[in-house]
Amino acid sequence: MLWILDGYNVLYAMGLLTDRRSGPHRLEKARLALLGRLAAALGEKASKAVVVFDAAGAPPGLANYEFHRGIRVHFARQKEQADDLIERLIHANASRSLTVVSNDQRLVKAARQRQCQTQSCEEFIAWLEKQRVRHVARPEEPVEKSTGLPGSRVDPLLHELAGLDQDPSLGEALHFKELADEDPQ
Repeated sequence: MLWILDGYNVLYAMGLLTDRRSGPHRLEKARLALLGRLAAALGEKASKAVVVFDAAGAPPGLANYEFHRGIRVHFARQKEQADDLIERLIHANASRSLTVVSNDQRLVKAARQRQCQTQSCEEFIAWLEKQRVRHVARPEEPVEKSTGLPGSRVDPLLHELAGLDQDPSLGEALHFKELADEDPQ
């Protein structure tokens, strides 16, 4: 499967960008946050994703595209807008295995006309979140915890604790009265 994402469209839907200014380098930080999440979700399939941003706020001196952790990142150049570039990419890569992620109806229509899959930004964000939860690895427990030690090996601690149930001193009451009588100050 190939993914083409309308980058700023997704960022606005994620809430990583708002109309209000949020400090220097806000566009770059937001782009990197999206690319990082996408790379983590796609893993080895990151090379199947293309993210397109408008040139506004693009790093200076940038080539037509760059790669970020395997993801191809395009910045629409000069008078071309991201939507124009995305449409060209749809036409060049049209197939049923192409998914276009955008809330822009122009792009959704272009994708459907070429028999491509479409996904709203909100659907994509929900998918991203599911991938993040799935990839949060729980530490694996040792097999021995559920199956026991292999063969006839016995845990050495069992030998040390083997006769404790026969120890008469364990039957004596423990006295905690001193602690209960202390005046807390």
